[in-house]
Amino acid sequence: MKPIFEPFEAKGVRLRPLATEDLPLTLAWRNREGVRQQFIFSDVLTLESHQGWFRKYSEKPDDFVFVVQDPENGVLVGQVAIYDVNTSAGRAEIGRFVVSPEAAGQGKMRRAIEALLVFARDKLGLSKAYLEVLESNLHAARIYERLGFVETGRQDGRVAMERVLDDSL
Repeated sequence: MKPIFEPFEAKGVRLRPLATEDLPLTLAWRNREGVRQQFIFSDVLTLESHQGWFRKYSEKPDDFVFVVQDPENGVLVGQVAIYDVNTSAGRAEIGRFVVSPEAAGQGKMRRAIEALLVFARDKLGLSKAYLEVLESNLHAARIYERLGFVETGRQDGRVAMERVLDDSL
């Protein structure tokens, strides 16, 4: 059974668990030209397939997707996720990052990723987070490096990165 978390505020953003009513908006963000190509599975998704994914996701106890809200006005500005949570190993993967077109370039997603890392450390008790980024996504890789991630390997056009979740968050 999936644990239920209350909305979590850190780094100037609020993370709220993804809900059914968020799906049309998050799908529109994800399917945008130039955005979806940054996902490993880059086909355009239908609302029906997205809803099917959400039903399966809702049953996974180690997978948490959050919408990112501006805490001042509650407007949704993006999505972040932490998954494959392994509490015994103290680590999990982060990703599924999508920003709304209106919030792009404002640094809110960088702050949302920082908030997600704080959540991983403080709420899940994790000590490391890792991710994969496409080699062609240089912009995202630079953001991850600025967030303290270091490259741990390359394979099949993907760069693996990892970060220790310490007090510097």
